[in-house]
Amino acid sequence: MAARVYGSEMRVIVLGDMEIRYELTRKSVKNVNLRIDAAGNVKVSASRRVPVDHIEGFMRRKQALIVTAVSRAAENSRRQQERRMQAERQYVDGEQLAILGKKRAVRVLQGRPECVVLEEDTICFRVKDPQDTRHKELMYEKWLKAYQREIYEETARQVHGRFRQWGVDYPEIRIRRMTSRWGSCQPYKGVVTLNSRLIETPACCIEYVVTHEFCHFIHPDHSKAFHALMTRLMPDWKIRKQQLNSISEWN
Repeated sequence: MAARVYGSEMRVIVLGDMEIRYELTRKSVKNVNLRIDAAGNVKVSASRRVPVDHIEGFMRRKQALIVTAVSRAAENSRRQQERRMQAERQYVDGEQLAILGKKRAVRVLQGRPECVVLEEDTICFRVKDPQDTRHKELMYEKWLKAYQREIYEETARQVHGRFRQWGVDYPEIRIRRMTSRWGSCQPYKGVVTLNSRLIETPACCIEYVVTHEFCHFIHPDHSKAFHALMTRLMPDWKIRKQQLNSISEWN
């Protein structure tokens, strides 16, 4: 006989550095049951008599499994999205690319020396052969990596000034594509890693992520003290976080 369903709700749990949304369904079942589908949706079922604390304790014991499955699903989704983007992008006049929270129109000029230049509302390509899509793609990737480094380092040095009072040394800034977070911090190694896609978001969002990661040098967890420090240093951090999450599907 099928288990009787009493209702369901969406909840959030923090596992490691990840905020995991999960659907909790109350059923006439004996055990706490966990299921993660191919899209990375986390679904938990339990009796109405089982407290949420007990359910989330069970999930924390399954943290490695949940984080791995959700990250794998996000990675698969990202790869599919990148394949679609690469198939669609031609780097031709009028195409749009997101930089620092704005969609910039591509403009292609024929000539030398070859370069990519960010202007107010455009990204200008000067190339020998305007029809060579792959060459324009490689030029853009090279330019974008250098621009990410410039913007992230500039932001990190500005943010670091607020942390000197706690004796925080300037960390090594690493940049890589990340599937489930905007940044990470390794306090004992002195390393902050930032998501390469942050360059698509507004400067205020980049500053929020950098500040968040620097706070981990003082509070390695997401405790009340951590959030109090965030509020002290950036009173509007919740607004910036909300803005960041709302534009996470650029392009």
